Amino acid sequence: MVQLGFYILTAIMIVAVFYLLNYGDQVQKLRKNAIFLLIVWIAYVVVMSFTGLLDNLSMPPKAPFLIILPAFIIVFITTSRRSFKKVIENTPKHIPVLIQVFRIIVELLIYGAFMEGFFPKRVTFEGLNYDIIMGILAIPVGLLIMKGTIDRQIILAYNILGLLVLSLTGYAFISSFYFSDFVSASGEIALVKTPFILLPGVLLPFAIFYHVVSIKQNLKARN
Repeated sequence: MVQLGFYILTAIMIVAVFYLLNYGDQVQKLRKNAIFLLIVWIAYVVVMSFTGLLDNLSMPPKAPFLIILPAFIIVFITTSRRSFKKVIENTPKHIPVLIQVFRIIVELLIYGAFMEGFFPKRVTFEGLNYDIIMGILAIPVGLLIMKGTIDRQIILAYNILGLLVLSLTGYAFISSFYFSDFVSASGEIALVKTPFILLPGVLLPFAIFYHVVSIKQNLKARN
């Protein structure tokens, strides 16, 4: 059930991206580009999970360099493109914040994976993973944005804090799998196998993506 949850949540987040693109110009072109990018990227992530390359625990850590870093670069390039400028400008500011609520579900799935023996306790909200807090905070912050009663500096602070928390979460995973003897009950490194590879390969980039969108919105704002 937990594994199915990763697939379902990934699908929901992909649909959410296409909803966001409705705020841009040349929506059909944006959608075609998004479809191409997502297919290529997800195919790359899945193929990498099957090659066994990510199972190599030698330094430097393979997953961060082959999955997380390229994903971050793609997010930065995508949100910096001229064709995406209108999406950022026209999207209501509460949307990229409220959508971070999905991180609550992510954390519940991670905890479920821990309970089933796939992940160590260290990567859950009972360990070093405080990402669920950002998902919870997204609700009041997003609602205050809708009401227009929150300063953009607070919104920026929320997003910056969110990125820092994601960094800590990444450290929790890297240190747990690369600098310890933990493996799943099956003897595999679950994080780099499907569907768990969707966590660093797709769900994490989506969290970064919406933080970047919100930051760009509020840096341009003149409230």
